[in-house]
Amino acid sequence: MSVKCVIFDFNGTLFFDYKENKDSWNEISIKYRGRPFEEDEYLSMIGMTDRAFAAHITGETDERKLDEVGHEKEEIYLDMCRERGLQVEKDAILFFEECIKRGVKIMIASSAPKENMDWYIENLGLTRWFRKEDIIAGRYDIPSKPRPDIYIYTQKLSGFAKEDCIAFEDGPGGIKSALGAEFRRVYAVLSPGVDTSVTGKLAPLVDWKYVKDNPDLILS
Repeated sequence: MSVKCVIFDFNGTLFFDYKENKDSWNEISIKYRGRPFEEDEYLSMIGMTDRAFAAHITGETDERKLDEVGHEKEEIYLDMCRERGLQVEKDAILFFEECIKRGVKIMIASSAPKENMDWYIENLGLTRWFRKEDIIAGRYDIPSKPRPDIYIYTQKLSGFAKEDCIAFEDGPGGIKSALGAEFRRVYAVLSPGVDTSVTGKLAPLVDWKYVKDNPDLILS
């Protein structure tokens, strides 16, 4: 039985923006608590929502205030992405195209806020490969990774059983989220800045060149 649906995280998985995310969160952390993130502290939070980050930094519980802090961070972050010319990983794109050719459904399950995903869709041309309705992001009604809810939701939306789905993630929280959805397989993408000594213990480590060059193995 072959894979019928591939579900991708976005940030750090298809879009290598580890430095931009970290740099922008550090600016916010310095502003609100007088110090940047410790490396282990930041790594443990990769994949969580802006509200989770903002609550961690500020200690706030009011959602409106948390959203204001998150919006402030995302303005800094998107400016960095524009200035640095970030794009979707080329080998990942070739894998998308192979999936589409084989009739394998591809989807995104991301903790990115809606404003960011709207920017990615428009500026990175994501609808060349993904239907808008197959891009799940900015959903504060779905608990944050590492809870499995977003992957369970996306899998159900796909119309396929969990045994028919695989996922690609980068950080420990995202990998735990996908594993919790009990997919056929979960892969840990070799992403700049991520501690692979941790992620490699959770799921098989792959880079996009390997995935692109071995579609028969990945989609088996």
